[in-house]
Amino acid sequence: MTKVRVKVKVKVKVSELMQYVICPRLVYFRVRAQGRGYESYAHTHTQAQAHTVTAREKSMIESFILKEFAFNLHKITGCEDTAAITAIIGDIVESVPRIYREELEGLGLVLELDLIEAVKRDFIQGMNDEWLKKLMTENELTELERVHGYERERMMYSEKLNLSGSVDKLIIADEEVIPCMIKTGKSPGYGVWRSDRVQLAAYAMLIEDEFGSIVKRGFVEYIREAEFRVTQIRRSDRAEALQILKQVRRIKQGAFPDKGRNAPCENCVYSKYCDTDTRKTLLSKLLGK
Repeated sequence: MTKVRVKVKVKVKVSELMQYVICPRLVYFRVRAQGRGYESYAHTHTQAQAHTVTAREKSMIESFILKEFAFNLHKITGCEDTAAITAIIGDIVESVPRIYREELEGLGLVLELDLIEAVKRDFIQGMNDEWLKKLMTENELTELERVHGYERERMMYSEKLNLSGSVDKLIIADEEVIPCMIKTGKSPGYGVWRSDRVQLAAYAMLIEDEFGSIVKRGFVEYIREAEFRVTQIRRSDRAEALQILKQVRRIKQGAFPDKGRNAPCENCVYSKYCDTDTRKTLLSKLLGK
């Protein structure tokens, strides 16, 4: 009797495509973390730092604050009342511990209120007039948001691609559906980073499967520098996103990938295991296992 092979559909998240861009092995270790000690190592590494004020923790809290600024641009843009702006900024900063409670708990910081308050205070004191002025100046994106509004963190799933993801902002402007991503890092000299193009292309394909309309463009908000970039979704971006999707599926099915060319190994919590697994894999190949 011939056995029929059932093809298992591997579900992938857009965030895993981004992990692959950073380093393909991030996908491998995170998928296999449970039950193999990887996750416990990562958790221990985080907890060991939990009661020490580190640059990483400060940066994370700052990123949450910046992200909330991006979600509240419609309140800031065009506002010329200094007292109103001050109140809006205060509300944004105060909301962070509640909105990002899960993420802060993951850092071991939920009870570290003094640290959170210190970062919030430093952030407000460090804000400069030029940055605020750029946030208050209307641009194409803020005009779209003012006229059409947006849906925050819209979760989407494509059965055809077995791909899911949550886009930061989704603007529906008449017959056009536009994905918008918030980034808290530095912006490139012009345009958007390659990884951001790939991410936008992945969201575009999710939107197209859900809404049945073609996505031609998307926005990337580099909120730390108040830079708002619009970019066309190219065929090459879609092709790269689909190629990475295939590679991520292979990894989730057990394939052990090479390191990324520019993998940030020095900051990776899995670096302890990376070379060990490499040696095991090479030995298995030599022994035919």
